[in-house]
Amino acid sequence: MSKFVNQLNARISNQMRGNHFTRVALLDDDLCYESDIAGNILVPVGFASDGASVPRILWSIYPPFGKYLEAAIVHDWFCVTHSVDSVTAAKVFKEAMAACGVSKWRRNKMYWAVRTFGPRFKQRKE
Repeated sequence: MSKFVNQLNARISNQMRGNHFTRVALLDDDLCYESDIAGNILVPVGFASDGASVPRILWSIYPPFGKYLEAAIVHDWFCVTHSVDSVTAAKVFKEAMAACGVSKWRRNKMYWAVRTFGPRFKQRKE
């Protein structure tokens, strides 16, 4: 069964991205996730995630740093490393949201949004 091995230890900070500051969750410890889909995932200390990429108008319903933050961090890690393809990354995001206790309804909506509007990438070959 998929699970986070440790609790999230992160702080909200501002980071320069492009020509403006963005709020990010900055990991103060590694984040470890055991996925039935992708195996063991280690997001290293120091990684910065902007959380769930949700249009600002929807933040009252889907805040970027909501209950699903750990799942969003894992997804962002895949977007940066391309250690899996974007389809697998979205599936792991959905799986990890379940491990975070996110309702099935919300998981399905967010999975659909990531698959429809999220980044597309292929797995990087080593």
